[in-house]
Amino acid sequence: NEKKLTLPLSSIFVGGGTPTSLAPPLLAELLDTLGQYRNEQTEFSVEANPSSITDQTAKIMHHAGVNRVNLGAQSFVQKELTALGRIHDPDRIATAWRTLRDAGHQRLGLDLIYASPGQNLDSWRYSLDQALALEPQHLSCYALTVESDTPIGRLRDSGEFVEMDEADQANCYNAAVQTTAAAGLEQYEISNFAAPGMQCQHNLTYWRNESYLGLGPAAASYIDRVRRTNKPDIKAYIRAIENDQPPPAESEKLTGRAEMGETIMLALRMTQGVDRQQFAQRFGIDPVEAFGATIQRYCDMGAMLMDRQRIRIAPRAMLVSNTILADILSEA
Repeated sequence: NEKKLTLPLSSIFVGGGTPTSLAPPLLAELLDTLGQYRNEQTEFSVEANPSSITDQTAKIMHHAGVNRVNLGAQSFVQKELTALGRIHDPDRIATAWRTLRDAGHQRLGLDLIYASPGQNLDSWRYSLDQALALEPQHLSCYALTVESDTPIGRLRDSGEFVEMDEADQANCYNAAVQTTAAAGLEQYEISNFAAPGMQCQHNLTYWRNESYLGLGPAAASYIDRVRRTNKPDIKAYIRAIENDQPPPAESEKLTGRAEMGETIMLALRMTQGVDRQQFAQRFGIDPVEAFGATIQRYCDMGAMLMDRQRIRIAPRAMLVSNTILADILSEA
């Protein structure tokens, strides 16, 4: 509901998917419409595939006020891109980058994937070096998640693809942390690195468990403690909008320890961790009092660090943070 929005918006994020694959007139209409709700301080992000960036799309985004573009590069090795089903080649990444720069875009980021089929530590280091040579303001490095009902999942299930073992994945992760630091990018979340002041403000909203509105099939929102996820049915979504009805969705209200647990879990993804004073102001209790068993156990192990101001996951334990986060939710 537009009346519930606090305008101008602090951030607008268009993606996932590839919004730049829209026909130019539709892309312009979409971005111009969203641009009505921004001002000069709004972070206006668009996700893009390198193959979808043309002179025209780059100019449309810049004209609409988009001030952050994130390219889904994934890899700079052709065989890895092919295995991932990507339609661009490594040269196209650099071409798209130059096109965006020439159109006036200054704040650019890249996504990379490690543990992809056929990848090893050397090829991962090569992709990191190629990405950082472009001097991005933001870099995301995600481990490949293999789902059974996907082309890669079926290859794995049939034995044609063997997932990278945990030790090699750890080496890839550590290489990302070390290489980005040497390039002047700070790790601010488990998988995300940014130049000073260039963190993705939209994603920080998620990790701080603050309110956001999601539009589109399968989009999620978190408003007034209610988590709402639209069903991934495009036809049903369109019918609802045409009939001035809310789209079909599933929702749950987070209260009490469930809300506290999710807030801690999300905050611990960030390298700065949980601000104890802010948490106490929000919930009326210190996080150590609320989740003392889990926090103390991992502090004793050296996997979590705690002082008067913050609680955070130790850098050496970031790669196994999912176990810690799951235990926080279990205690909640």
